[in-house]
Amino acid sequence: MKKQILKQETKRKTLTKIVRNAVAIQLSVLVFMVTGCGDDTGTGSVTVQLTAEDVIVDGLAADGAAGDITDGWAVDFDKYITTVGDVDMHLATDDSIEAELGDVFVVDLTEVPTSGLPLWSREDLAGGRWEFNYATPIATSDSIRHSSVSEADYDTAVEQGWTYLIEGTLDKADGQSCPPAALLVAGSKVANGNTSGGNDCYDATTIRFSFGAKADTQFGPCEIDDLPGFAISEDSQQTVAIAIHGDHLFFNGFPEGDEGGVSRLAQWLADCDLNLDGEVTKEELEAIAPAQLVEIDDRFQLGGSPISPLNTMYDYVRAQLKTQGHFQGEGECAIDGVEHDHGDDEDHDDE
Repeated sequence: MKKQILKQETKRKTLTKIVRNAVAIQLSVLVFMVTGCGDDTGTGSVTVQLTAEDVIVDGLAADGAAGDITDGWAVDFDKYITTVGDVDMHLATDDSIEAELGDVFVVDLTEVPTSGLPLWSREDLAGGRWEFNYATPIATSDSIRHSSVSEADYDTAVEQGWTYLIEGTLDKADGQSCPPAALLVAGSKVANGNTSGGNDCYDATTIRFSFGAKADTQFGPCEIDDLPGFAISEDSQQTVAIAIHGDHLFFNGFPEGDEGGVSRLAQWLADCDLNLDGEVTKEELEAIAPAQLVEIDDRFQLGGSPISPLNTMYDYVRAQLKTQGHFQGEGECAIDGVEHDHGDDEDHDDE
């Protein structure tokens, strides 16, 4: 009887041990499954396009409508060569998870198709919302020349360390140029009898502008409709766009966010043709202080410039170029890590 009881007790203990082990195994499997499901949010891919605002391709009209030039000049761009790249993306919930697309391209935005130019792509991005950053750096020998850019222009941009190389024209049937008298080199040109702020004016129905500029800028984090970057879900294929706006050159200031209250003016640029040869150059822009131009009056609000002080009109041009980067069309991006703020006069330039 004693042996039978002992045998039953041993059997009970063995069965208990088996049950406990089975439960432990089941719990381990359950924990693994729950943990795995929590971590496995799937992966997706992103394609980054470069887009050009339509004014870069189509120009700016002179009819005074919203978004057009309001002082009678029409603007057309022949070249709008831009250095752009260094795409940097971070998972919003974990900065340690990042994806970099380091290629930098030199592209003529006047040749970018309406549908956009896909230049960067990345697969296997973790699911979640990603912050988006990019740059318009200076051109170097490591930059990739896009087929839209001639070898000569590429070489010039690299040699000069430029971010932009821009050429275009101003046209106005009754146009005139009224340079500051103290800087004017009129030669044999004869004034037309009009004056602007005491400066003689000269007939000029077409004025070319041609200049390169260093305006290296970091853009981001970027957002659209108050949402940062873009979202990735399992097996999704996202397309996002770096957008460069060409009308900022003619803004009458440095607006924050919505550009609805901005005026676009071009007479100031016409007045920078100091030798009246029909072309405004980098050297002429460098020779003129904003205060010397009658057209830079109380219509212009220069606070919030990403370059300060604005000693010359070339500084002004470079500062406007540093504000041109957008995201997904009209989405906003911080400039050099600083939110674009009218009241911020701090110098964010790297020179």
